[in-house]
Amino acid sequence: MAEAEPSIEEALARLETIADRLEDPSLDLEEAVRLYEEGLRLYERCAKRLDAAELRITQLAEALQKQAKERTS
Repeated sequence: MAEAEPSIEEALARLETIADRLEDPSLDLEEAVRLYEEGLRLYERCAKRLDAAELRITQLAEALQKQAKERTS
């Protein structure tokens, strides 16, 4: 069974944790690379979700503007 995708808040919190860990000079290279890869995947997911939300908001705003124009015409 596939693991549920984290909420945007959970993903951002994990990204913060990853960034903090990557700043640790005692972190070994393999772990740093693994964390970096995880961070990139999380970033991509967050960016896609934020882009989708922005598109929805834009579409809603345009629909409201259209309705307002129709009412005043």
